[in-house]
Amino acid sequence: MIRFGKKPNDKAIEDYIRHCQTLDFNYPYVGKTRDLIDTGEAPQGFRLDRSAHHLGQGRVTFEAASAAVNGWEMFNHPMADLRCLSPQIENGNTVSVLFGTMGLWTINPARIIYSLDECRQQGQYLQSGFAYGTTQGHVAVGEELFMVDWNQATDDVYFRIVVFARPGSMLAWLGKPYMLLQQQKFRRLAGRAIKQATEARYANCTNN
Repeated sequence: MIRFGKKPNDKAIEDYIRHCQTLDFNYPYVGKTRDLIDTGEAPQGFRLDRSAHHLGQGRVTFEAASAAVNGWEMFNHPMADLRCLSPQIENGNTVSVLFGTMGLWTINPARIIYSLDECRQQGQYLQSGFAYGTTQGHVAVGEELFMVDWNQATDDVYFRIVVFARPGSMLAWLGKPYMLLQQQKFRRLAGRAIKQATEARYANCTNN
């Protein structure tokens, strides 16, 4: 949904999320990010981006970061405003992300598709996280995975974002270069927010 002028009020956003719960995904490759964590190419016509943010080492860091991701902390910054009827990480849960710039507001619905298995690459990485996909009404088309992994060989813990996407509206196509810059900015801010949340949780765990 695209709005000009005043920021949409809470009721309008909540009503829109309820409406979007019944809408289909607006792309055919639902669940594809699961196969793109380490290798692979985006579906034809989509752009693939992978970002990684080092958080530290060890089990406590991994568990703290996992809790941060499941608490949606990657949206805890001024650029994006996450709205939901329920914060639970459950398949089928629909949320919306509100973006605003220069009087232009977009309310972007997405639905949780899956939660990650506990490990990958034959146990080399322990991992947690989830992916959501865009539904009808989103200005973009695609899927995004937010995850934490813990390398059992090096002990390193990373927060990763894997996303394939393309513009999903005429406005997004016209503003594609700006949209790409905004997406890159969001990933930087998301990584910073997860690191701060992880450090806070880590300190709380070690002080108790």
